Amino acid sequence: MKKWLVLCVCAAALLAGWRPAPREPEGLALVRVLGADGPGPVALTAVCGGEGREAPSRGRSAGESFDAALEGLPWSGEEELSLTSVSYLVVGRDVELREVLLAVLRDRELGASATVWLAEEGAAALLDRCPDPAAGLDLLARQGVEAPTAAQALARLEGGEVLSLPLLAGDRPALIDWEEWRPADGL
Repeated sequence: MKKWLVLCVCAAALLAGWRPAPREPEGLALVRVLGADGPGPVALTAVCGGEGREAPSRGRSAGESFDAALEGLPWSGEEELSLTSVSYLVVGRDVELREVLLAVLRDRELGASATVWLAEEGAAALLDRCPDPAAGLDLLARQGVEAPTAAQALARLEGGEVLSLPLLAGDRPALIDWEEWRPADGL
């Protein structure tokens, strides 16, 4: 009896840790990187993961606010874009970061776990140059670059703390420095 109990507990533990890799349903592309530029109008750039694809799907949308731009984003590419798998949020220097982070945390699809990165020349410019930004950001994370999550970044800003964001440039993207974002006056 004890052997069966141990086997059942081990099997349950193994199954609890197993998760299938996210796959794209037919006609739906999973956005891995979301870029945001501008205080208003806000311009969003979405790039899907390039795993198993020749080139990642992309989409663009603009609106008077982050929420307005986000509304049109799912239908802005060649296929419908899903925001349920966003891992990376890349922002330009001109973005109203607090407002973007609040919108990200309020949106049920985006969630709080996407890490926040700063693009030297703007998010759209960086994401347009990079063939697969998700792979480049995955590599930086594996190399030990620890960007704050959206929730951590907002908590620091709301707490009056200085937020340090990894600064990206190039066409891979590459970490070139860390830049401080101050709660009261932006960068």
